[in-house]
Amino acid sequence: MLIKKLALPALDNKTQGPEGVGIEELIEETGGCGRYQVLLSAIIHSCKCIVCFSMLFMVYGAAAPDWWCSEGIELGNITSGAAVNDSRWEVCTIHLNGVSKPCEKFTFNDEMNTVVSRFSLVCDREWISSTITSIQMAGVFVGNLACGQVADLIGRRKPFFASILALVLLNIGTAFSVSWVMFAVFRFLIGVSAGFELTVQYSLAAEFTQARWRTWVVAIPSWAIETSLFALVCWALNDWLWIHIATAATGLPLLFTYWFVPESFRWYIGHDRIEDAKRIVQKMAQFNRKPVPKSLDYIRKENAESGDQKYFFSDLFKEKKLRLYTCLFMIVWMTLGITSYGIQFGVPRLSGNLFMNMFILGLASSPIQFISIWLQNRLGRKKTAWLFYGLGAAAAFAVAVTARLPDSQGQDLATNCFAITALTLVNAAWSPIQTLTIETYPTVIRNLGYGTQNTMTRIGAIIGPQLVFLETMFEGSLYWISGTALVVAMALLVPIPETGSTDLVDKIVLPMTPPSVEDDDSEEKQETTSLVSHSC
Repeated sequence: MLIKKLALPALDNKTQGPEGVGIEELIEETGGCGRYQVLLSAIIHSCKCIVCFSMLFMVYGAAAPDWWCSEGIELGNITSGAAVNDSRWEVCTIHLNGVSKPCEKFTFNDEMNTVVSRFSLVCDREWISSTITSIQMAGVFVGNLACGQVADLIGRRKPFFASILALVLLNIGTAFSVSWVMFAVFRFLIGVSAGFELTVQYSLAAEFTQARWRTWVVAIPSWAIETSLFALVCWALNDWLWIHIATAATGLPLLFTYWFVPESFRWYIGHDRIEDAKRIVQKMAQFNRKPVPKSLDYIRKENAESGDQKYFFSDLFKEKKLRLYTCLFMIVWMTLGITSYGIQFGVPRLSGNLFMNMFILGLASSPIQFISIWLQNRLGRKKTAWLFYGLGAAAAFAVAVTARLPDSQGQDLATNCFAITALTLVNAAWSPIQTLTIETYPTVIRNLGYGTQNTMTRIGAIIGPQLVFLETMFEGSLYWISGTALVVAMALLVPIPETGSTDLVDKIVLPMTPPSVEDDDSEEKQETTSLVSHSC
């Protein structure tokens, strides 16, 4: 009796059928990390640019330029607060004709044209900007949740490019918002589209690479580089409308790469579409200038009568160990969302120039990603994550302490340095956690598992902007909470096995001799003890 099996990574996952070959060896025969893999990774990381710009927009959009209450004052062409009485400077309650009343008309300094100045999100509307950010992250949550299932049912390629097209159109639409409610709705839809892309991008790239190159595919500092680029775009345009148009422009040319980026051949194999998988492997070998592997002929369906089996969210919890790893990952990923997005969206509250802080943040995150790649291959995924989590927690606690010191130029500088350091270290922890997650789940449920964990990150990302608002009332609270969350995550990683020395696993069964009656009885007994076993 042949049964369909899920497989978890183990220390040795290279067993083969008597006439078969492992997928890692198949990739090696087609050129390993050849021209095809390099170009594919470059395209996928370039597609992240529109996602990065879209996700980080509210760092700029939620920034509040200098403002004053202009109700009852004829300002004419005045655009500077120098001509306004100090009693009106950033004041929400005014006195007119001996009566105190809330200010209803505001004038903003024209040095920045943000969402705050466009929709007057100050005073009793100050909460709206952080809420819009949380609404955007709620959209990412929905996108992650939906794409995890969709990408395992219909493949990686279609959801990936559909999300890029949607981001292009939605960013153009957002630029013409006429109210903050309309703007918030567009931000939610942008979040959904970004969630689709973020869920599928690494699975699509990693499934074409071998274990020793997988860290490079995941840890290339494209997000950090794009963060610095976004800072330059914000500095050059300095207008929320044109930044949205520029964001749409970054994604438009990448839509034409649809005809080069293939569906994952591992997904085809996992869903018993062997001929489709062979065509992709042949294309990959030809592009890498390698002969088509003869071992390709040994790929067979596990059970010709079973057809294309579907997998669902419940499959993540059917086996004891898989259930444990999924639950632990959920909390670990949530801490990433709370800390990284909380500190990221808190950048406008740091002293100094907003654009410079954003640029330095991206600049600092680039080299540490290359260090992360080396550490993951040297120490493994878990120890690298522990290292960055531990150092990030220490930096976050340092910010919380320095924020309570007496105001001075030195205190501002120290707070900025520790905050940027904390965020840089947390961002560096994304790579080992992403790689560890991708390598833990088998192909048939990899996107489902990775999408589920990305969904938990977005729960944290919804909470993060609210911590920024909490920081305005209780100074240092954002960093005390972030540091504590990182320490908790370190403890939760302990039971999860290291995956650095293992190959990706798939639902593949190579040709084998039909089992005897005794073998059949043995297999039935094994099936009752565990759903999970190894396949090559």
